[in-house]
Amino acid sequence: MEKILFIINPIAGKKAGKNINQDIIRYLDTDKFKPHFKYSEYAGHISEIAKQALEEKYKAIIVVGGDGTVNEAARVLVQSNVPMGIIPSGSGNGLARHLKIPLTIKGAVKLINKMQILQMDAIKINNMYSFCVAGVGFDAEVSRMFQKMEARGLFSYIIACLRCFNQSKNQNFIVQTKEKEYRLNGFMLCFANASQFGNNAYIAPGADVSDGIVDLVLVKKPSYLQIPLFAYKILTGTVENHSLYNRRTGKAFEITQENDFAHLDGEPTIVGTKFTVTVEEKVLRVIY
Repeated sequence: MEKILFIINPIAGKKAGKNINQDIIRYLDTDKFKPHFKYSEYAGHISEIAKQALEEKYKAIIVVGGDGTVNEAARVLVQSNVPMGIIPSGSGNGLARHLKIPLTIKGAVKLINKMQILQMDAIKINNMYSFCVAGVGFDAEVSRMFQKMEARGLFSYIIACLRCFNQSKNQNFIVQTKEKEYRLNGFMLCFANASQFGNNAYIAPGADVSDGIVDLVLVKKPSYLQIPLFAYKILTGTVENHSLYNRRTGKAFEITQENDFAHLDGEPTIVGTKFTVTVEEKVLRVIY
């Protein structure tokens, strides 16, 4: 019998309760797997638990939480042979949705029972990892505001978007590749490994987590009249043909921005006014 570890974030978007382990055991194939459970208690604790778990030789490490929780564990598991599973319980669950992992405990645990593995890429911003979508500009401002809000979930995220929209504006970006320099002006600049932010909001509909490239997406600020159509196209995965949208791909970029902050999988951070974006190919084993 193989032992597997479930790392649970009790304050993720859906607030996975202390009894979630009972639901997991109900659907887990306990003839094959012996489950162990640990709860995160403070910022950075998930990474600490994951590091300890690598030393304890678990068959797999399963993250119960949202994209930020997944990021905190995955950054430890890159370049290891230990696969990561996801039981989505966050506000957006972008990576889980991209991988078509069910949003129910029953469905997600059934995938864990099968233990089917995908070798996926990771985006690296300076020395930090993103596994879903990172960005600067408007979405980074939203992530900073959302982090400060008491309530989590989709409604709070929408409120954060509305509050940031009025104060945000197009800014200048310089994108340097090995071949060419691009001078761009836009509302936000995103670096996508997966196709969506979460909640089926598709920022890079054609993105593939195992293709070895970064999808770099520039969006210009929409007018109030443009918002309904643009939002519709984001939610239906048809945004690539909108006039405000521009996408290019590559393996390495140097970015210059007017601010110094960004978000990595929805979590705000400081990257500086100049930073690098690269891709590390097939460095994370994920159950899907």
